Amino acid sequence: MSIKIPIHHSFFDPGTNTIKISSGSNANRSNYDDFEFYNLSLHLSEVEPVTLAPPLEVAWTYKFPWRLIHGAPEFEILAADGVLFICQGYSETSVTAIDAETGELLWDKKLTGQGHLGYKDGVLIVLSYPTVDALNAKNGELLWSRGYQGGWPDIPLIFGDTLFVSEYGSRYVTAIDIESSALKWDYEINLTGSGNRNTNSYYISGLQTNGNILALRSNLYDIPYEHGLIALDIDTGKEVWRYTDLREHSPDPLFYKDLIYIGGEEIVALSAKSGEEVWKTDTNGWVISTEIKNGKLVVKEELSNYSRRSVFLDVNTGEILEELPCSERYFSSSAVTDEYVYSTSGCKIRVFDPVTGEPVWSSRIKGAALSEPTLYKDKLYLVSSDGVLYAFEHGEGGLFFTRGLEDSAILYLPPVATAGMLFLLSFLLRKNENKTLVLGYWLIALVGVLLLSFIAIQPYFIAWDIFGLLTFLVLCALGVILLFGIIFLVFGLRKRGK
Repeated sequence: MSIKIPIHHSFFDPGTNTIKISSGSNANRSNYDDFEFYNLSLHLSEVEPVTLAPPLEVAWTYKFPWRLIHGAPEFEILAADGVLFICQGYSETSVTAIDAETGELLWDKKLTGQGHLGYKDGVLIVLSYPTVDALNAKNGELLWSRGYQGGWPDIPLIFGDTLFVSEYGSRYVTAIDIESSALKWDYEINLTGSGNRNTNSYYISGLQTNGNILALRSNLYDIPYEHGLIALDIDTGKEVWRYTDLREHSPDPLFYKDLIYIGGEEIVALSAKSGEEVWKTDTNGWVISTEIKNGKLVVKEELSNYSRRSVFLDVNTGEILEELPCSERYFSSSAVTDEYVYSTSGCKIRVFDPVTGEPVWSSRIKGAALSEPTLYKDKLYLVSSDGVLYAFEHGEGGLFFTRGLEDSAILYLPPVATAGMLFLLSFLLRKNENKTLVLGYWLIALVGVLLLSFIAIQPYFIAWDIFGLLTFLVLCALGVILLFGIIFLVFGLRKRGK
């Protein structure tokens, strides 16, 4: 018999871990002496590490049947088992499955509305209000579908064989069996003294778990305001404890061992089992994010003068161990590894050193804006407003003149082409007496060379139609040059005929 026992990552500490597996028997007075383990094997699996490093070049592209004039593409990309599952809703709402290595389309399925994705052992979960759909990840075949209470869904949480769903603008949390679609439990927030509240006043955060409880932030924007942290039993959905002294704008809770950390104007460590305060530390800043790194609690915060810093705390006592000016650059759309920060902004993709914040590499992408980047194994994926999915890999991409300088390509290729043409003109004028004819040919050739150079750098330059007036002026200038070239050519031919 093959038995899978899911173990949440929060149970493992950096370094050495010991896993003890014991059978029944009377050795520990359990009286379960009817079976023993034999041929026992233990398999630990984890997300494959990202091995991508700059510089980058395009590995492949995939074109969607739509195009945006303004605004960044809002996509959700989930990478699992060598496949990219992409949820989008522009010209039509659908989930698209693409081979992560080759860019080959595997399948495409229409949705009732744009939603969120989850994945578990070959089953793709799609939350598209008002239904939860489970699809066969290999071919997109619908396995089951069911409705759920609430409104617009948050990103689903999957633990073991259970799907947990929370919804924006509602007060419900739902637990669903992934294999059978059976409802395990429903939870409805009963806010203290709320009475008949306006249902549009509720807000629920995404869910976090340590394997025993689910933690979620809840905000109520109706008098009296109420902001808190609620812990639910993961098996029954019953409320275990509630913490009410929480600020409105706080990062999601963070589990580590038997504690849960939340922040606002101060950092609070609560017992994950009881919700009681273990320690509280005021770091004199507003908490932006928290993470555990090398056994320390790292708090990134913003100070009253809008500067930012990182504060390192002892995870058990809250003692401030170190304070560092935060030189990292913050972006609304970025993917972070231990070695690099990959960020998109406008039509640019940039890579930074995560410690110093210094730029490492950058490039322009065709289009007005880019989606958030997604990292998977040795590639980076993003979607442009032109409706193109780009897969980047390590490589010396770019043109001969701009390799490594793609971000400044527009400053190099057209001027180099123009300089070369001027040199050619001076040479031809000295060798030919019919200078009018030479100038005519040269002006026409100049238009062709400049057009080709602009086309060549277009993948690293903002889309022509977004630039509007400047694009119009460039095309008008090339048109005028072409017109003068034709005029000089005609006069030169007449002169040669005489």
